[in-house]
Amino acid sequence: MARKLASVVVVSRLSPIENADRLEVAEMEGKGWKVVVSKGEFHEGDLAVYFEIDSLLPSDDSRYEFLKDRCLRKFVSKSGQILRDGIKIKTIKLRGVLSQGLLIPISQFVGDDREIRCLARKPTSADLVDENGAELPQTELDEIRDEGIEISELVLASDGTQVVPGTDLTAALKVEHYDEVAEMLRPATGGGNPVSADAYGKFPSELIPKTDEERIQNLSDWFETMKDRKWEITAKFDGSSMTVFYSPTIDPENPFGVCSRNLRLKEFKADGTKALMWSVAEKYDLANKLKSHYDQTGREWALQMECVGPGVNGDRDKYIEHGAFVFRIWDVKKQCFVEPSERRGFCERMKIPHVQVIATGMPFFDKITTMEDALKFAEGKTLRGNER
Repeated sequence: MARKLASVVVVSRLSPIENADRLEVAEMEGKGWKVVVSKGEFHEGDLAVYFEIDSLLPSDDSRYEFLKDRCLRKFVSKSGQILRDGIKIKTIKLRGVLSQGLLIPISQFVGDDREIRCLARKPTSADLVDENGAELPQTELDEIRDEGIEISELVLASDGTQVVPGTDLTAALKVEHYDEVAEMLRPATGGGNPVSADAYGKFPSELIPKTDEERIQNLSDWFETMKDRKWEITAKFDGSSMTVFYSPTIDPENPFGVCSRNLRLKEFKADGTKALMWSVAEKYDLANKLKSHYDQTGREWALQMECVGPGVNGDRDKYIEHGAFVFRIWDVKKQCFVEPSERRGFCERMKIPHVQVIATGMPFFDKITTMEDALKFAEGKTLRGNER
């Protein structure tokens, strides 16, 4: 499921920042993110639009003009031509406080010529009861019936869908994922190590899910709903998403494939050199290992891995050569993930690197009961001694 890069939220709490008269911290219902905002811009209970970290916003939209000095990103071709630009939303620190995303009043997106419209209607019988189905107090009923108060509704201008907390505005506001745009343009820009090759085709997302992992800050209700469940805890390796599969179902003629996050890659680039991710797949003999597994079991597996090494996503862990680590396996025929224990056993037998396993069978949400505790739990060192 694609991330909601832009969505409607309710401001749940506003807190002051020490020695900052013009700023405060906003929190949102159902989310663990905190965003620094201008004091007085919001009140508790207000509707707002929240843009997640890694969102790329249109640079020609005047509503984001104030971000250009700090957040404008340009994608420049090898010849110096600007191919694209946009405003990247990232974590920043203001007056010593982390601000994780962007929060804008919903009023800036409401209007006859804007993405959201405000409609008025007469109350119906459903408006005369509270959320539990009980009739409203008599004073409220008399006011509605006697004065015929109109009720305002917000709807998307594109299709009339009602806008409520949680509504996804990513498409309506033309928001893109920064990494997807960067990857699409990497062959033309030559930025960093060319992880992408000339595309063989699109990522086969109709049969394999892309590696979109939800952030805990968007899952605050899990601290209640996911109690009593046991979890495998793994470290997040900091590289570039890579999927390697063997599946006649996906491609009967060429069942072995290597993919970046959004593309199925050709083995060789236009200049005749081998694509990095193909080289990594070859390093671990993944074509033969997945084919052998298919021949023996009939199972069509896709290994989803983190590709790391010099030039890949900044190489924060300072690898001296390229490699990849499995973090999940998808069964193409069964359309489900392989159980963690089976995944770990397969990687061990086949001598394929696996991400660091911190715990197995852990009742995480019984031991970790708050968002603050979860974020603190995630802190620590990688196996190579760097900050996770």
